[in-house]
Amino acid sequence: MDLRRHPLVVGAWRALGSLAHAAGRLLGRVKVLSARQRRPFMVPVLVALAAPLIAPQAPVSLSGGSSSQSVLSTSAQVKVVELPLPRQTSTTFASQAWTFALKLEQGFGIGLHPATEFSGWIIEASERQQLQPELLASLVLAESSFRKYVRSHVGAVGPAQIRPGYWANFCGQQDLQDPEQNIYCGAQILGYLVERCEGDMGCALAAYNVGLHSKRRAAAQRYLAKIDRHMEALSASL
Repeated sequence: MDLRRHPLVVGAWRALGSLAHAAGRLLGRVKVLSARQRRPFMVPVLVALAAPLIAPQAPVSLSGGSSSQSVLSTSAQVKVVELPLPRQTSTTFASQAWTFALKLEQGFGIGLHPATEFSGWIIEASERQQLQPELLASLVLAESSFRKYVRSHVGAVGPAQIRPGYWANFCGQQDLQDPEQNIYCGAQILGYLVERCEGDMGCALAAYNVGLHSKRRAAAQRYLAKIDRHMEALSASL
């Protein structure tokens, strides 16, 4: 008798195929951590100890008698185990963030630690809103000097100096006390103002500082001059 066609063998191989397919779909959904994700994660892995591929267990008679022909038991044990994977980050993003951190340190004279901490946030926020990271960094320097928890006399908070009562809903109820979320919200606001100003970045920056319909032109001009100086400082670094 051809053992490969025996119902027990066929059933075992079909079960093994289903397990392999399920494991493949599961692993295919695993997402590589982005550079800003620092927490390790565990990936559930199906380990199928199917009888045809492991050490023999109790033989099963094919003839129902004392035949010497036997196949492996088709009972398979399935375990769900958790295997830690090494943290994977985007080499390109990490390199870009490190280079930009050195640029912030040299251009703005801030410490390497805050420069490293802020660089990734600024780059990602800039990419989301299609802004220059140098421009967003200059805005953060002008608004807060990279102080994470500063609050102004009018209630603006964080590195991008956002007024929660006015912009919290616009930014999706983010925690504006969190410096990372604060920068993302600031970039979102600036991107919105660029659209309102029909692509005029000077108009958008002035509106960010004094308001879209403000008549405080002198204050707006001083703010734009400050942003220009910060941009030049970054251009001269590295």
